[in-house]
Amino acid sequence: MKNFKFLVLVTAHNPLSRFDELLETLRGYEELPGEKDVFVYIDYEHKDDEKALKELLLSNLTFNALNIVVASEVWEGFSLTWAHKGLLREAVLNKYYDFYVYTENDMLFNSENFFYWLYFKDILKKHNLEPGFCRYEVYKDKFVPFDNHRVWSLSSETPSVWGDRPYRVQSYLTPRDNFVGFVSLGNPYMGMMILDQDMAERYINSQSFDPLKSFELTQFRCWPIADRSSMGLAFEGLRHRQEHRRVVPLVKTDKGVQIAPCGLLEHKDTKYSAALEDKEELIDLSSMFSL
Repeated sequence: MKNFKFLVLVTAHNPLSRFDELLETLRGYEELPGEKDVFVYIDYEHKDDEKALKELLLSNLTFNALNIVVASEVWEGFSLTWAHKGLLREAVLNKYYDFYVYTENDMLFNSENFFYWLYFKDILKKHNLEPGFCRYEVYKDKFVPFDNHRVWSLSSETPSVWGDRPYRVQSYLTPRDNFVGFVSLGNPYMGMMILDQDMAERYINSQSFDPLKSFELTQFRCWPIADRSSMGLAFEGLRHRQEHRRVVPLVKTDKGVQIAPCGLLEHKDTKYSAALEDKEELIDLSSMFSL
């Protein structure tokens, strides 16, 4: 196997307040095959945490390089999620790496996720698609798909997904027997993105790379600035009736179908699930599709 080179860019506001989540996130990248250069961007308000944070991370992790970057005061609030774009652009233009990753500090991505993405990225690219992931939280013995919290119909429109706007899940066949196929969820947000060199070059020259112009592409979804930082090519170059390019793999179960483990990303928090519980009955990953 080729000795891959990864650039991993992480946003961490008030980093010591959620150090355990950050450490667990980075440990996921530690297990990927090859060399990893990691840059953790922290907010200016917590610049005094830089030294302590680096010492803690270095004592628990082994990377080719691990850097803490204090963002300037310009990148305040949720705009901190865009502070890494200059470094990303330079690395892509100089072709320093094989893969470019941006992630929030509490999204778990591991080798199983990577090898799924690596295997299917070129296969799906031929269909103007890319391997995607569904986020979930572990809350009260349930695995809650909080970004896509509804029962998605695989045979007809799912009503009232975005206000009164329905959504029709698009299905795609797969060349691997262990997957039933791929489907496009209503919300392609992943809290992270991974790009190869070709994808990264397209990204840094796209509308999605602009913190303001990217808003137009999300249309009725109205993604806020933090979410738009990890949109990658999800909304670029869409074909007729295609709402986004990200798809997730399905497998058969005793109850029907559900997303394969390799297509899932755990969010190390429970805040979204707790908020949903106040409004409706929680849906589990095992029951989020109807045939």
